[in-house]
Amino acid sequence: MDGDGVAALPVTVRRRRLARMRGAIAAAAASVLLAGATAAGPAASKAPRAGPAATVSPGSGRTASENRPLPGPLYGVTVDDVANIRQIVASLRHLPRMPTTRIYFDVTEPVSHYATAVRELRPVSYLMGELLDSSEETRMSAAAYQARVRSYLGAFAGKIDLWEIGNEVNGSWTGPYPVVSAKLTEAYRQVTARHERTALTLYDNAGCGDESGELSPLAFSRRYVPAAVRDGLDYVFLSYYEDDCDGIRPSEATWTAYFADLHALYPDALLGFGEIGMNNPVTVVTMAAARSLVSYYYGLAIRLRYYVGGYFWWYYVEDCLPYTTKPLWRALRAGFEAEAASLRR
Repeated sequence: MDGDGVAALPVTVRRRRLARMRGAIAAAAASVLLAGATAAGPAASKAPRAGPAATVSPGSGRTASENRPLPGPLYGVTVDDVANIRQIVASLRHLPRMPTTRIYFDVTEPVSHYATAVRELRPVSYLMGELLDSSEETRMSAAAYQARVRSYLGAFAGKIDLWEIGNEVNGSWTGPYPVVSAKLTEAYRQVTARHERTALTLYDNAGCGDESGELSPLAFSRRYVPAAVRDGLDYVFLSYYEDDCDGIRPSEATWTAYFADLHALYPDALLGFGEIGMNNPVTVVTMAAARSLVSYYYGLAIRLRYYVGGYFWWYYVEDCLPYTTKPLWRALRAGFEAEAASLRR
């Protein structure tokens, strides 16, 4: 039991690296099929297209007034398992700033699986809904994703503060880019039709991409995010894992310059980090590295008027609960305070 009388959590985790390896294999197979269809001539017209979503009107992503306002800096964590919602709620309540909790919606669970979590989390946290994780992108067709978005909006519109319409969309493991583009564009159309906020997360490979064909966030945005979507998105985030990039830690000045470049493509969006962390839950061996990551990223002083932080540590459930005994929760608490100080307006 923790200090709030909540039983300890079982460890059920999504292994990021293995999931991406599986996704990369599936993406490579899909690319071969797509290339074959292109070479065949007329069959190329069968490739998935954005369809009606390509006609979204510029600026349609501006948020309606009925949504509760979101804070300037976002103090983010990611919840990948809602099995012990009481413990999650207790931990969030004890953080020094009201967090924004990003809920990973598992494709193997029904929408109803998250009803209790959304209801219990909303009073103690702002909520971001991750509609489809990048590791599961190739498991779902554009039509299936359209239906998925519709079902989640039907259940939680007005209860989720921010909808992540695409996750790490430029990653090489996500499948053919035209298909990924069609999915995020249709999701954008559906979410904005409900006057809900939208967010897009790009995977920053910092010059060390998974393979030569992987586009950078900027290149993918120019080629595969329609101009109307770029102009209408409310938030655009970067996902960055030092584990995936040979331990490279870009400087504060480098990040500032990169977000300025991103702002040129998304002039009306607020920018930040949509995901950081490690490829596996923290251990005694990796605790020092995890603390260093939390301290560095949550403490970044990026002095841009449109920068809102976020960060959304991925393994919050595994690394920070029970909050009374897990040392990384205390590091995250300190990270929230550092973020508040570094991004004080």
